[in-house]
Amino acid sequence: FFLLLILSLSSLHSFNIPSSSKNPPFLKNFRLENSFNLEDELEAEKIMKQLEMESENPNIVPDDVLKYMPSTSSNDPISNALMKVLKCEEVMKFELLDSRWNGNEAFRFDTDKGPFFIKMNRVEDVSVLMTEAVSLSALAKTKTIRCPLPLHIGKLPKVGEIGPGSFMVLEWLDLKPFAAMRSDIQNGLGKNLAELHLSKAHDDLHKGRYGFPVSNFLALTPLNNEWCDSWVEFFTRRMEDQKRSLFQDKAYGRAAISEGKDGGLKEGLEEIIKNVIPNVLDGACSHPSLLHGDLWIGNVGGTAEGPCCFDPASFFGHAEFDLSIMDLFGGYTEEFWKGYRAVSPEVEGFEDRKKIYQLYHYLNQLNLFGNAGVALTIQKLVVELLEKEVSRKS
Repeated sequence: FFLLLILSLSSLHSFNIPSSSKNPPFLKNFRLENSFNLEDELEAEKIMKQLEMESENPNIVPDDVLKYMPSTSSNDPISNALMKVLKCEEVMKFELLDSRWNGNEAFRFDTDKGPFFIKMNRVEDVSVLMTEAVSLSALAKTKTIRCPLPLHIGKLPKVGEIGPGSFMVLEWLDLKPFAAMRSDIQNGLGKNLAELHLSKAHDDLHKGRYGFPVSNFLALTPLNNEWCDSWVEFFTRRMEDQKRSLFQDKAYGRAAISEGKDGGLKEGLEEIIKNVIPNVLDGACSHPSLLHGDLWIGNVGGTAEGPCCFDPASFFGHAEFDLSIMDLFGGYTEEFWKGYRAVSPEVEGFEDRKKIYQLYHYLNQLNLFGNAGVALTIQKLVVELLEKEVSRKS
């Protein structure tokens, strides 16, 4: 995927950068000429698809290899946990609900005590699911937004060359089809999320600091949640981690960008981290909010009782960070914003801060998937943020 990324970065049209003696060096020099035609880009697209097919994600287990498979037997680790830990007398059946790109699989297990939701991964350590359980528990304590309660975490055996892995038993929520798109669910979710962001339930825990008791994961991206005294310090560290990761090989794939072939992106990100973030975000967040951390529409649902969410990557941060992801992947309607703003009105400067937080999410997408379209969006957003900073200083 990185080959197409390099070609795409080189094929951007020149940006019209206003001339100013106050322009940072990167902004004055940021000009990427159109040096590839359509045939070149189509050929690059074919190469990228071939590379993606050949690449091996260690979290994805091929169908034709020997691996752990769940069962209703009392010897099965999941069924055994349901019977011995959760005191079910019988496990009748199970059903695969979903299988994700990162190796996570979701099951419904039916027992005499009703259904349970099972999340499992054949190669991840139990510590990964433990951090998610901490996030779910923290969200539940606020009594603001519904999420499934974690009930048990256990190990999966190594079978053949695959494993060991882990699983988590969660409360079953009876999600209704397409409920996340209903107006009442969207409006209720907006209100619930605003109440979460305003909650004081964890004030004794964060003590005005930014971070979380455990470091967790945003998909496959490891997150450093060590406590910081200011939001600018915490978010700067997050951005530094994303920038650094662009040029590093990962367990699940090669570096998104090759050193020296980034079209000036690294220098632009350094300018944003050094100047834009402190100038725009300083003083913007006066009280840490508990965040979901990954609230795209795929992590939202609805039951007969109302909205719910799952798969969090929680930490204490700026509430607007949660809101920034909602324009990126679609699904959120005006009803959501009506519900949220009825509880927590918009603060001046939100649109500028939102773009900085969106840059973070785009960088994470690029690090995970190496998508060329995302790379183009990042380049344009970097220029937009730096141009805004120049105009702010002039």
